[in-house]
Amino acid sequence: MNDLTITKQSGGLNRRNPSGDAISGLIASGVAVAGGAQLNTHYELASLDDAVSLGIDADYDQDEIIVYAHIREFFRVNPNGTLHLMIVAQATTFAEMVDKAEADNAIKLIQQAKGAIRQLGVVYNPAVAVADNAALLAAIPKAQELSDDQFTLHRPLEIILEGKGFTTADATDFRALNASNVSVMVGQAMSIAATHPTYAAVGTALGAVSLASVNESLAWVQKFNMLGGDLQAAGIGGIVITEIAEGTLNAINTAGAIFFREHVGTAGIYFNDSHTCVEITSDYAYIEFNRVIHKAARLIRTALLPELGRPVRVNSENGTLKPSVVKRFESLGRDSLESLVSDEEASDVDITVDPDQNVISTDQLTVEFEITPTGTARNIKVTLGFVNPF
Repeated sequence: MNDLTITKQSGGLNRRNPSGDAISGLIASGVAVAGGAQLNTHYELASLDDAVSLGIDADYDQDEIIVYAHIREFFRVNPNGTLHLMIVAQATTFAEMVDKAEADNAIKLIQQAKGAIRQLGVVYNPAVAVADNAALLAAIPKAQELSDDQFTLHRPLEIILEGKGFTTADATDFRALNASNVSVMVGQAMSIAATHPTYAAVGTALGAVSLASVNESLAWVQKFNMLGGDLQAAGIGGIVITEIAEGTLNAINTAGAIFFREHVGTAGIYFNDSHTCVEITSDYAYIEFNRVIHKAARLIRTALLPELGRPVRVNSENGTLKPSVVKRFESLGRDSLESLVSDEEASDVDITVDPDQNVISTDQLTVEFEITPTGTARNIKVTLGFVNPF
């Protein structure tokens, strides 16, 4: 029957998450645009239109360059996200893009975003097509060094690298690389992989991470159905998911790569998990655990920084801290993380100040924070059988 269809859209008001959890960064190799985006220059995008106004549009993506598609996917998945963008020269190596010693690359983007970036996507577009994942493997330790360095500078962030050149035959065990703040996205939208078989969908993954509450896994089926936009069919290494053997997918998952999958019984395209490049036994084996710790670190610093240099009263008999001092810092600590619990991003927090510490001799006051995280139903076990009611 004839009809007039109305579809609601979201994101037109450009509302932003006041917590800053959705603030993301994207550094990609590419080319400058005459009268538009220039190399090694920081841009803040609130929508896809902002990218288009810089000349980064559908025509920008050609030959070995994919930037517009990543930005389009980011805002498709999270219309309310904020994306800090920098384009670097195609001659820049993957490792150089995230090398903390390279002043014009990721460091510059992070600094000019004033440390607001919570998750950084890295897209590698060299002028010559890559033949393997050698450049990716060289970038992983550099990315971890960058993340470690930024944590000490009070700008903690997660890094998602494009699994450039990854194939289903790749035997790399990412979980053996001791890079707990680095994730590798190898999943592809086949509409793009058809012409760029070595690319990976960093924009989609970055958008999903920015959309998630800090404690949420990308594998949450109810929330993270990625079907749409460029992602109508998913693949790895140019091969559609449905043509990859289940054993191969399991092996890639065990190795700690992130990709798209399908679930029997429900339509859609989903993430396999939220792996990081560290052993599965690590506290930081998944993106969400890192994001909780990083958010806590930012909240604690905001709360306790005004106390830096404060006089601390001690008992004249033994030099221990006055009860009022202990109470003050424990209260400040608990208040700083109260939102994590109230927003159900953590199960509980505990703050302890040891009254017996010698502040006079050390000029240091230690406050211990312990966070009880939320769990993730990565596996659901069901028992099913018949019963005779006789």
